[in-house]
Amino acid sequence: LGTGEEIPRPLTPAAMSVTRVLALLAAAALVVAAPARVGAAGACAAERFSKNRVYAACTDLPTLGASVHWTYDPAASSLSVAFVAAPPSSGGWVAWGLNPTGDGMSGTQALVAAPTGAGSAYGVQTYAIQGTSLGSPGPIAYKTSDLAAEVGADGRVQMFGKLALQNGTGEVNQVWQVGPASGGDIGIHAMAAANMGAKGKLNLVTGATTAVSGGSILRKKNVSISVKLAVSGKVMGT
Repeated sequence: LGTGEEIPRPLTPAAMSVTRVLALLAAAALVVAAPARVGAAGACAAERFSKNRVYAACTDLPTLGASVHWTYDPAASSLSVAFVAAPPSSGGWVAWGLNPTGDGMSGTQALVAAPTGAGSAYGVQTYAIQGTSLGSPGPIAYKTSDLAAEVGADGRVQMFGKLALQNGTGEVNQVWQVGPASGGDIGIHAMAAANMGAKGKLNLVTGATTAVSGGSILRKKNVSISVKLAVSGKVMGT
């Protein structure tokens, strides 16, 4: 209109469709590149770890006052995890694991942190649990690395590890537990509802958790059992 400026033309429906698709793709890329810190409003958000260990997500588990922190790399199917829980008494044990075949104890590929007998130091061993017997420590279904455990400033045990999962893993069955130990011996955990309900589903991508009723990683035998971490033939219970 005499100004020499070009009047913008309205976008065609096709152009608008392309623009909308590009915007959605950009939003999706931001979600993938910057995963939310799950449970940021809960207690797990305030937990800190030694050696500059930092995780992308965390959630407060529904029982035993426990929490789990993780960083999941879908491309490499790699899971870095930190499990935090308080044993029922000083020097007790804690355990966390994944069950690729079900939602109970049997089949759980567990990480167990217990006192090594050297002062207050903790060690981590892996167990492929079959049936009701813990069995002997040994390789599990997932390749593990960077296993470590220590007692935090609040007295809770912090257990760390890295697991190589199967390609395409998104949601997992997790099982966790705590129990007493004395003189290097692992004791039977309590049969309270909190112990029996210590399992559920965890979505590594969205952080969603689902509780599963019943069951336990360590069920009680008909007789009292106390076994050493360093000796084979351990029993977690029936």
